Amino acid sequence: MARTPTSGKTDRPARRWRLRRDAVNASARAGGRRALRKGRRGLRAVAPYALVAGVVVVSSVAVWALLGSALLGVRTISVRGERTVTTEQVARAAAIPVGTPLARLDTAAAADRIGKLPSVASVHVRRAWPNTVVVTIAEREAVAVAARGVGYVLVDAEGYPFRAVPSRPAGLPLIRVPDPEAGDPATRAALTVASALTPQLRELVSVVVAATPQRIEVRLTDRRVVFWGAPEDSPRKARIATALLGESGTRIDVSSPDVVTVR
Repeated sequence: MARTPTSGKTDRPARRWRLRRDAVNASARAGGRRALRKGRRGLRAVAPYALVAGVVVVSSVAVWALLGSALLGVRTISVRGERTVTTEQVARAAAIPVGTPLARLDTAAAADRIGKLPSVASVHVRRAWPNTVVVTIAEREAVAVAARGVGYVLVDAEGYPFRAVPSRPAGLPLIRVPDPEAGDPATRAALTVASALTPQLRELVSVVVAATPQRIEVRLTDRRVVFWGAPEDSPRKARIATALLGESGTRIDVSSPDVVTVR
């Protein structure tokens, strides 16, 4: 009876092939892993530079948008606090060109220009992103009126004459001084007296005359004169003069409140 060849001899070439193929595959995989690790090391080495480049690009675009483009430029000027001063007057005084980048806007310089308007007592300028400039002003308050030329000029509490008017406004005392100006001693003295007048006295006042800071007269509409003297102790002098309005006489002297005379 014939013998069947043993399977061990016929399987040897196949096993050697599988071993060689497995060895080749393992070598290829190892090479692939080395290449992958090398690529990753390359990416890690390049990544910081790429990040820096990206930051530079983004920063450059941001700087350009802020400082060099009209994307964040001035389109609107919003004015708050105005009464007699118009928005157009404020905008002209501000002299801010449309499209000026907000980041480059010199708010202090704009405020200085607006502050030169005679009726403006104080001003604040700020940015309102993305395209607006907000201007907040406080106008001067008239406490008296002074004669100037053929008309009158409104005067604030500091003695600053800020707006010419053709006629005397009702409710404001008229002052007469040699030179109505801010800081002028005679002007300030006359304003001190005018602001201390009682309502009853104010209704009768024709003009407050200050030839000098120490020689002030309050002339009434009925031709009587209240000689005031210096501006010191004006509230007390005003109360005394008001109490003496019913007395006969054309001259009331309250320059020394402790010794009052009526003639």
